[in-house]
Amino acid sequence: FDIALWDLKARRANLPLAKLLGAHRDSVRCYNTSGGFLHETVEQIKDNATRTLESGVGAIKIKVGLPDRSEDLRRVAAVREHLGDGVPLMVDANQQWDRPTALRVGRALEEFDLVWIEEPLDAYDVEGHAELARSLTTAVATGEMLTSVAEHYELIRAGAVDVLQPDAPRVGGITQFLKLATLADHHHLQLAPHFAMEIHVHLAAAYPREPWVEHFDWLHPLFNERLETRDGRMHLSDRPGLGITLADQTRAWTVETATTDAPR
Repeated sequence: FDIALWDLKARRANLPLAKLLGAHRDSVRCYNTSGGFLHETVEQIKDNATRTLESGVGAIKIKVGLPDRSEDLRRVAAVREHLGDGVPLMVDANQQWDRPTALRVGRALEEFDLVWIEEPLDAYDVEGHAELARSLTTAVATGEMLTSVAEHYELIRAGAVDVLQPDAPRVGGITQFLKLATLADHHHLQLAPHFAMEIHVHLAAAYPREPWVEHFDWLHPLFNERLETRDGRMHLSDRPGLGITLADQTRAWTVETATTDAPR
């Protein structure tokens, strides 16, 4: 509801949501996750990465966290060699490591010049993330699983995160996300919102520091419009609000509707 109300407010103002919020830029850096899952071979990941970069996305993220840590390192090394030194590369462990493993593997990964290591530990292990952030030169990213501003603030307060990754729908909508973004900026943190790029491209564009947005095409069937990616960046449209409308397929999937009277 919160997101829908912000969309409505921007539409009534005839402005893209980012412009209503006070955009700092018309495009944001974007990276792709959906081509680097653990079940895929290294060759598949390399092919996926090539196609992703050709589509205009600017960076690649792959999954790590296999039982065999040496296999993780081998895969990262192969992808880094394939991409070359000029393409930003991130890894995501999805909370698979304990503290000793995260430190050991994190140090081994430093030679690959990663943008960040994502979710190396349990999402709620604030102390562990803080210790890891102090010990590694690679940035530590986390936050996507948290569900409130207060939970994110615990990470921020403890110095447990370098790249904050809030999910606007998960933390309670755009209103709560904006509170969190203010805290993150005050603490000089990088921002890389999780999933829902159709929403987050607007919120990232309104963040004072240069952010990242995660590119997923999984929600394409829901909307008539597509976000434009070129030259490594995701570009804002000039359409009002979030700039998206529901596709006919989405309406076909609708199982229940409700109508309310206008407020008096």
